[in-house]
Amino acid sequence: MDIASEAQQFVARVKSGSVKRMVDLAKKASEESGKPVAVILADMTGCILRDGIGYQEYLEYDFANKPAELRRTFMTMSHNIALTRMLCDRSLYPVFEDKIRFLETFDRYVGRDWLDVRKASAEEVAAFIRDHDAIFAKPVDNFGGQGIERLLGGTAPEDPEAFRAELLSKGQQLLEEGIVQHHEMARLCDSSINTIRVVTVVHDGKPAHVYSLVRMGLGDSYVDNISSGGMYTWVDPDGVLRYPCFHDKSASYLTEHPKTGMKITGFQIPLFQEAVDLCLEAALVEPRVGYVGWDVAITENGPVLVEGNLIPGYDMPQNAVFHPDGKGMLPVFEEALGCKIPR
Repeated sequence: MDIASEAQQFVARVKSGSVKRMVDLAKKASEESGKPVAVILADMTGCILRDGIGYQEYLEYDFANKPAELRRTFMTMSHNIALTRMLCDRSLYPVFEDKIRFLETFDRYVGRDWLDVRKASAEEVAAFIRDHDAIFAKPVDNFGGQGIERLLGGTAPEDPEAFRAELLSKGQQLLEEGIVQHHEMARLCDSSINTIRVVTVVHDGKPAHVYSLVRMGLGDSYVDNISSGGMYTWVDPDGVLRYPCFHDKSASYLTEHPKTGMKITGFQIPLFQEAVDLCLEAALVEPRVGYVGWDVAITENGPVLVEGNLIPGYDMPQNAVFHPDGKGMLPVFEEALGCKIPR
């Protein structure tokens, strides 16, 4: 990347964030490291320009206390983009970006009823509402849980035509049967479906599981998305949670759920290996998209796919608290691929 491109990237990242937020996080990193705020700010700026590492990531990765050799083990934005270009056919992005195309493609793995409101008649929409207790109305191309509305079912709407028209006017082209999660997963937070993000890569026709995180709501929303105020933590290969949850908005770590008091560390995710196996199998349905972050819900009957995410975030799995050895995820990805990831 040339200097002009680096400068443009820096400006874009600053514009998308907040100078005040950057200074606040620099002060927090200064307190944790003992280094002057001015030194931290200069280092943050260098990381943005050189590596595409944002100021929030700088704090999460504990870069203020890391030497150069450990910093080089971290996935950057450039690595993430390069990996996507290596493994994913862009012409197939709509399979994952359009929720209905995703449900059509991976129907055998989703474990729930759904309806395309655009193609369904008003009577079919009414029957769907009547026949399911809980329904989610969604845009087909939403991000971060935006535009999703929870509907109560069990009774058909009085005016099916008007109801269908209202859904479409709000951009809610998809109706999905609500997922009932496993009773153990509900202990983490019973107001949201607490999903597992399972990241896989497919290289030379072989799928590999790279890492998993679990996300949970705070008890005031029915979605667990980090962008909607949720929190997340690392899942060890045996399905046990051994690290605190990170709450992005407060940049704080929690060992207990703030609303329920549920102890997070030591929790065993039920059917975790089955969830990983499901994703490895699903990864081969369309192997030309070989880098996917699968969102999985655990139900009493087994794991089910919620959605698949292109260009999975590289920041959350590299949170310093999850890696006592101080290393990032770049060596893990390269071992799974059996090759280096260019920048």
